[in-house]
Amino acid sequence: MFLLATLVIGGLMLTGCKKNEPTPDPEPTPTTIEVAYAVTNASTNGTMSDCFKLNVTYLDANGQEVTENGVTLPWKKVVTITSPFHAKMVGELVYNEEELPETVVFGRRYVITLNADEISPLQYNGDFATASKENFLKLMAQHPDRLQFTVEQDF
Repeated sequence: MFLLATLVIGGLMLTGCKKNEPTPDPEPTPTTIEVAYAVTNASTNGTMSDCFKLNVTYLDANGQEVTENGVTLPWKKVVTITSPFHAKMVGELVYNEEELPETVVFGRRYVITLNADEISPLQYNGDFATASKENFLKLMAQHPDRLQFTVEQDF
């Protein structure tokens, strides 16, 4: 009887144990937020010459590319997205050589960020430089990509 009781209890102990399997991490909960794409013509060291226009391509809420050409600066586009989201903006400042002033202030100031009514100047990438029209045109001939930019951000 003792042997039978030992076998039954031992069998219950072996079959009654449950393995502890790790709980999988839950999927991140989608969150709806506003993301701002922005390009400015102002900096702490001055304002860019007003002869520049912007050609820009950005990703909309569906991840589709949207292109706007010849827009004036400053430019800002707010998109309501569902995170996780990979935001991307590709831009180029363009100009008409005949409209350039004798002294040209130029540069690239761009940002992708959570929307704010006012985006702090410190959030922008890049700054401005000043050159004579002649030197600016020489620089653009040597470095045609100098006024182009690409910025990406995950939200």
